[in-house]
Amino acid sequence: MLSALHFLTHIGISWIAANLVPGSRKDRCLIVLAGLVLDLDGIGILWSQDAYVALHRAVGHCLLFGLLVVASAMVLADSPWKTGLLAAISFHLHLVLDVLGTGGPPIRYLWPFTDWGFAYRDHWVLSSWQNGVVMAATLLGVIWIAWRKGRTPRQILVGRAGR
Repeated sequence: MLSALHFLTHIGISWIAANLVPGSRKDRCLIVLAGLVLDLDGIGILWSQDAYVALHRAVGHCLLFGLLVVASAMVLADSPWKTGLLAAISFHLHLVLDVLGTGGPPIRYLWPFTDWGFAYRDHWVLSSWQNGVVMAATLLGVIWIAWRKGRTPRQILVGRAGR
């Protein structure tokens, strides 16, 4: 349950980043995806705990993957430079949340060149009050942006026409 809430925080923070400046729906989606796609490196859990530890926070959380994500967003975007910058911000906000808010394996940002990783010794546990504050602040940020744009939460989730 708590990891699902943490993932929702990643979505919310990425959505906030995507709405920092005006842009197309497609560009906003690319920016949100840039903040989420990192966790695909957790797929190793389907094979084994060893595969998970070897892959997670290395493959998807590294600089090379981040550059690939940003370049892909720029190629697909209506406004490439703006979208690329916000995709990079979204990607790195995910890293900050992981380092501060979950602990776990170190982020191997320079993988595959080195297995060195960074972690925050005083990270918060997933069920900490600090993570609760970040989750609540993210929710309030999403609601505030939606309200400023004149949209209801339902419209945010299912689109303007309610499709």
